[in-house]
Amino acid sequence: MKILQNKGFRLFISLFAFLIFSQSANASKLPIEVWEYVKEQLPSSTQRFDSVVVVSSDVMYIPLYPAQTNAVGTLKIEYTYPAGKTLKDKPEIVVFNNNFVLLKLFKDKNGDYTLTSYEDFPMKVKLGVMPQDMLVPPGLKMPENLKLVLGDLIIPSKEEGNLIYLNKDKKVSDVLMKNEFIPLSEFKNKKTYITTANSKFMLVYDDNSKSPLYELKLSSLPSKIVASNSTKFALVVYFANKNLEIIDLKNERILTQIPLDDVAKDADIDVQTNMAYVSSQNANTIYCVDLNSAKLAKAIRLEQSPSRIAVSTDGNSIVFVDGISGDLFVLKLGESVQVNPVAKIKNISKVLCDNQFIYAISRTESKMYVYDKNTLALVDEEKLNQKPLDAVLYQNKVYILCAKEGILDIYDNIEKKIILSQQLEKDGFYSKITLVPDQHNILITGVNSKKFLLFDLEKMNLIKKQPALIDVSNIIIMDKQRVQDL
Repeated sequence: MKILQNKGFRLFISLFAFLIFSQSANASKLPIEVWEYVKEQLPSSTQRFDSVVVVSSDVMYIPLYPAQTNAVGTLKIEYTYPAGKTLKDKPEIVVFNNNFVLLKLFKDKNGDYTLTSYEDFPMKVKLGVMPQDMLVPPGLKMPENLKLVLGDLIIPSKEEGNLIYLNKDKKVSDVLMKNEFIPLSEFKNKKTYITTANSKFMLVYDDNSKSPLYELKLSSLPSKIVASNSTKFALVVYFANKNLEIIDLKNERILTQIPLDDVAKDADIDVQTNMAYVSSQNANTIYCVDLNSAKLAKAIRLEQSPSRIAVSTDGNSIVFVDGISGDLFVLKLGESVQVNPVAKIKNISKVLCDNQFIYAISRTESKMYVYDKNTLALVDEEKLNQKPLDAVLYQNKVYILCAKEGILDIYDNIEKKIILSQQLEKDGFYSKITLVPDQHNILITGVNSKKFLLFDLEKMNLIKKQPALIDVSNIIIMDKQRVQDL
């Protein structure tokens, strides 16, 4: 009889979860009165897109959605564990008079996420259901008496999170030795994610560590990864895979896949809105992926075949290269799609766009063409050193990495000229520039350079050359604490 009752109760919970969360495709949100109460008691807290309340890097509150919400004049707490606490005290269980429940999610002494082990709580707790779009922490320790509140959620194991942990008690492997570099002091309080040109593993370094703490197994060989310091999600584009993948950098796991009509060619991100734009040449489409909600926002169908792509710093335009014709176009974002031709340029290796200008760099011509973003008129043409492959914008300057001789050309868009050509390193093939967050430094790397070069953008000189046994294809540098607080 008890077994039948348990089965019936589980069926009720599953049906309830289905009814609640099939009514809307949008991410979960707390009722306004509950969220206002939380913000009043815990002003620094934030609400995640799945309605989980983030108090600190180690403390969160999971809402339990009730089977029936009570209409109340004034929202108040009717039960807490420990008893007699306010939300400011961060109790393990909070039950409101409208039947909503908050369960404290916290880390135990082993660093694993867990919930309260207290058993003598009101039935309202057991009748609630977690948000069914919730990001469940890998390895969450769920007490038996609370497992029903999961609904249809599944707790991923650390193995399912695609992590390979490196045991420091064991002898260092040859693979690990190949992934070492002399620590950079500028990487202190940073997390660094690196992929190489011949592996589908992402290496994760913590602070200024010499060796990776662990590896994150991706689905295939990545061609590009984009991220920003205001979202914990990163977008991965693959060479021969029609799926995009989104990585949860905080919980360190593959979060979801987004199928495309064809293989992606390039990606860029608006760091103000966290909207990523992905080009697919064969699909004649630019896909817009919202890295706040980890979902595909829309697909922009084009007559052109977009390959290389860049979003403007003001977020209102996309510049792209037609992979068939090689021509340069600009797309104005808005309710209607407006695409305008800019120029015909041979072998564009990099495009950039700020609030005023479009920059197109030709690898074979070793030139940079500068166009007015509004009129699309050519305003400047600059000769560069040979094989310019990558470039970044910083303030009113463009830093262009010329790979053949390891030279950094610095272009001033006010003076409209190259103001400096800085010799970096002749040995090795340097092909990538990465801005270090919260610093005025760029990191210069390559697939066979065996060094990390650090360049100061304010002093405009090379300040460090660090030996590295790792060859870098993609690199993401994130502020460690900021990721944990997201």
